[in-house]
Amino acid sequence: MKLLEAITSIKNAIDASAAAKSDSAWQAAVSAAGLVLEDGGRHGGLSIDEDYVATFGPLEVRVKHTMRDTSKAFAVGPDRTRVRLDLIHDGKVLDCYTNGYED
Repeated sequence: MKLLEAITSIKNAIDASAAAKSDSAWQAAVSAAGLVLEDGGRHGGLSIDEDYVATFGPLEVRVKHTMRDTSKAFAVGPDRTRVRLDLIHDGKVLDCYTNGYED
């Protein structure tokens, strides 16, 4: 997959996931673009932190997925999911896009 195609596909999938309140669309797009999970991610009982990465020549595409349970003592809160797409060159973020949802 080419860089522009990967970025466009992932961005559209992030929006589709936000609209559907489901991770399946962005996960499928990330996999199709060849991004791989870095360091296995961190999965706690109340949170998830994952980075998916691939290089396209001198550029790096990174997708950061976070989920937080916003519940507090005696108050049930929604799970907050955010997915951020970064285009990186030499360690500097050239462009980014973020969307998410609560459920």
